[in-house]
Amino acid sequence: MNRAEMIQENTEQRKVQVKNLLRVNGLEGIEPGDAVKMAFPKAFDTLSPSAKRGYLNTEQFFNAYNLNTNGEFAYHNVAWRSLFVPTEIMYAMGLLPFTTEMVASQLAMTGAARERIETAEAHNFSGDLCSFMKTVAGGVIEDIFPTPDVLITSTHLCDPSAKYAELAAHKYKRPEFILDIPYGLYDLAASTDEKDIKRVEEGVDYVYEQLLEMVAFVTEHTGLTLEDETLRQVIRWTNEARTWLNEGNDVVLQQRTAAKKGVRELDYAANLMQTWGTERIVDVYKSRCKEYKGSTAAGEDDSRPRIAWFHLRPYFKTPLMTYLDERIDISASQVNYAFWEPLDPADPIRSIARRTVLHPAFSSVTARTGIAIDEIPEDTEGIIAYYPKSCRHFHGGSIMENEMFKKAGIPILTIDGDCIDDRGEDFPIVKTRVDRFLKSIKKHPRSKR
Repeated sequence: MNRAEMIQENTEQRKVQVKNLLRVNGLEGIEPGDAVKMAFPKAFDTLSPSAKRGYLNTEQFFNAYNLNTNGEFAYHNVAWRSLFVPTEIMYAMGLLPFTTEMVASQLAMTGAARERIETAEAHNFSGDLCSFMKTVAGGVIEDIFPTPDVLITSTHLCDPSAKYAELAAHKYKRPEFILDIPYGLYDLAASTDEKDIKRVEEGVDYVYEQLLEMVAFVTEHTGLTLEDETLRQVIRWTNEARTWLNEGNDVVLQQRTAAKKGVRELDYAANLMQTWGTERIVDVYKSRCKEYKGSTAAGEDDSRPRIAWFHLRPYFKTPLMTYLDERIDISASQVNYAFWEPLDPADPIRSIARRTVLHPAFSSVTARTGIAIDEIPEDTEGIIAYYPKSCRHFHGGSIMENEMFKKAGIPILTIDGDCIDDRGEDFPIVKTRVDRFLKSIKKHPRSKR
C-alpha cells in the first residue's frame, strides 16, 4: 500500500470510528461535526487555565479523527503514542500524538471506560492488567479509535503499553516503533564515580541513536521530515512552558491560593502531557501561574493540612476528590514536578534523550522516595498516594516506600484504588481511612513545626 492509499484508507476508517466513539458515549445519531462544535462552546483565549488545558487535549483528540474545532475535515498524520515518548520531535515533524493512556482517562471521565474494560476481559485480557491498557484494548476491539499512520511506544515506566501496541499494530496493519529505555540511570545521575558517569552517558547515547532511528522511521512511512529550525522552535516553546510551570509550582509550594483546587491541579499532570512542544502549552502554564499569583491567599483560619499527592487521581465519577478538596490543601504533586533541566536548542535530540533516561520515576524505590523526602516542603504535613492496584511499578513498591517515609518522619496514606476502573470503588471505606489519616497527622510532630 502506497502513502496515498494509506491516507485514503485512514480517512474512510476514521469516519466510521468517530461515529463508533459517539455511539459509546451516548451520542449516536449526532453528526461528528456537530458533536465537535458542541465540545468547543468558547474560544481558547477566553478560558481559565485548567479549561485551556482541557481544550488542548480535546482539540487534539478530535484532530486525530480528521476533525478541526469548527467541525470541518482536515487530514492529520497521527502517531499513536505511549506515555513518556517525547512529543517535541513529533510536533516538529508534523505528527499529531494520540496518547492511549490519556484517552483511557477521557473515557473514564465520560463514563465510557467500564464497558471497554469488560470488552477486553471478554477477549481474554487478564483481570489484573493495567486498567488504562484494558480500556484502550477494549476500544481497539470495538474500533472506536482513529487508525494511526504509525505507532511509537517505549519500554519506559508503563511498559505494558509497548506490548499492547503490538495488538494495535496488528489490528490496523500499521508500522510500530519501540524505544528501549534503560532503567535506573537516574539513580546514578548524581554520582561522581567514573563508572556511573560513563553508564549514564552510554544510556543517553543509546536513546539518542534510537531517536534518530525514530525520525528515519517516521520519514520512511509518512514522508514527513525533520527540519532543524522547526525543532529548535519547538524546544524553545517547551523551555518557556517549563519556566512558567516551575514558577507556578513555587506559588503552590509556598502559599495557599484560593484559585488552586485539588482536581484541577492534578489534571495538569505536567510530566505526562502530550502537548509539550506546542505554542499553546506556554499559554496554559503562563495563565496558571498568573492565576495562582493573582488569587487571594486563603485566610489564616484555613486549618486544612497541606498534603503532597502521589501518582494520579481517579478519573471516573466519585465523591472522593470533592471530599478531599474540602479537607486538604495540595501543596505538591508528583505529576507536576518538572524534573528535567531546560532542553538545549543547539543539541535538541540529545537533550531530549537525556531528559527521557533521567526520569526520576523510572528508578529504584529508594531513589524516587529520596527525591520526595528532599523536595517536600517543611510545612507539608503528610502524603496521600493514590496507587492503582494494577500498577506494578508504583503499587508494587508502596510497602518499601511507606517504610522509608515513616523513617523520615513523614506520614503517608496509600489508597489502593484505580484511576479508570470504577468497579471496585468503595468510597465509604476510603473516606474512613482518609478521616483517620487526617486525624492522626494533627498529633504528628511534623504538624507542630
